[in-house]
Amino acid sequence: MAEWERDTRSFIIFRSANGAMAEDINGKIYLDMTSCSGASPLGSNDPVFKARLAQAMEQEADILPSPVSEQRQILAGKISEMFPSNSRVFFLRTGSCATEAAVRIARHRTGRPVILTAGFHGWHDIFQQHPWSDNPPAKDQHIQDFQYDLDILEQQLVGNEGRVAGIFVTPEPSVFPPELLQEISRMASAHGVLLIVDEVLCGLRYAKGGYCRKHGVKADLITLAKGIAQGIGLSAVVGTADAMVGADKAYLGNTYLRENRAFVAGNLTQEILEEAEIAARIAESGLALKRQFQTSFERSKIAARVLGSDTMFRIVLPSQKHGRVFAQRCLQHGIYTGYPGTYMSNASMDDAFFATLQPALERALADYRKDEDMTAHVTDAAMVEYCAEAFHATERACLSNMHHWA
Repeated sequence: MAEWERDTRSFIIFRSANGAMAEDINGKIYLDMTSCSGASPLGSNDPVFKARLAQAMEQEADILPSPVSEQRQILAGKISEMFPSNSRVFFLRTGSCATEAAVRIARHRTGRPVILTAGFHGWHDIFQQHPWSDNPPAKDQHIQDFQYDLDILEQQLVGNEGRVAGIFVTPEPSVFPPELLQEISRMASAHGVLLIVDEVLCGLRYAKGGYCRKHGVKADLITLAKGIAQGIGLSAVVGTADAMVGADKAYLGNTYLRENRAFVAGNLTQEILEEAEIAARIAESGLALKRQFQTSFERSKIAARVLGSDTMFRIVLPSQKHGRVFAQRCLQHGIYTGYPGTYMSNASMDDAFFATLQPALERALADYRKDEDMTAHVTDAAMVEYCAEAFHATERACLSNMHHWA
């Protein structure tokens, strides 16, 4: 985190951005593989969005005395239409705010303290427990991570019988099949606990109506954030009427939801997504992005796996060391990525973007070949290592779902 601070010299300090391309303070151009960590489905500084937001804000209030506004109500209606099984919507600011609020709602609804979890849910203390933190300063025995391992989950459900409020899962569709979440849903129902699904990253990107709706999973609570308001801070918990009774009992105050501009941006973002068929454009550019990496790896005779959907995928290399060197070489040649990381397309990835990406990627891979052992392959052991690093999944959880990623 030190590189974010003013007094520490970061390797990259950005000055401007346009679409999927950004410029640092030295004038170097970077190609953004992350779409601003998934927050910007239109790309950075989209001119249509900026112009329409400026025009709308000439008519709308910026700050209001109360979070209850007309724009908030309109946006809640739009999101309810996208998630018809989860008709109630509560807004917050960040993805981490939404995930912690979902836990609080579940605990108040059930009167139980324990949350069984798998996957990344943000930076707040309740989620920085083992295995995400080896020695958390604030240990919470009520947060137990089953690491995507169904055997561990069953043991936790039995061992905490009558004390579990909910099971909280991030889908991670690049390596885990929908059948895994479907089975977790069955287990939640069998034990009488709530199912909470973290769709902060994939909810507005993976498919219309999100991951759960696409795969027929009935979640009690779903968290959303990235893509709601084109990068402006806004998140949400959507839930069934029954589950959201917990929201009525819990304190979920938030001063800065009086910033009406965020809701204006949210409504405008959703309008543009529909008008310009952005979901289809993101999928189209994502497919081109996947193919570019696959083709370049094959042409350079580099072992790699490109896994996931067109709109969000991952690249797995023979080891973490290979992955770190690959990311370093990409950054040196102006490709903004990390390892492990999620590659996410946006609507601004046009011909000029891909014309710039191809030679930059070829140069990065040429340097990568000089650094690393090219006889290494992406083995099952490499996949286990990747899943442990990226998702903190157990070896058994990874290999038992290999039919999906193999």
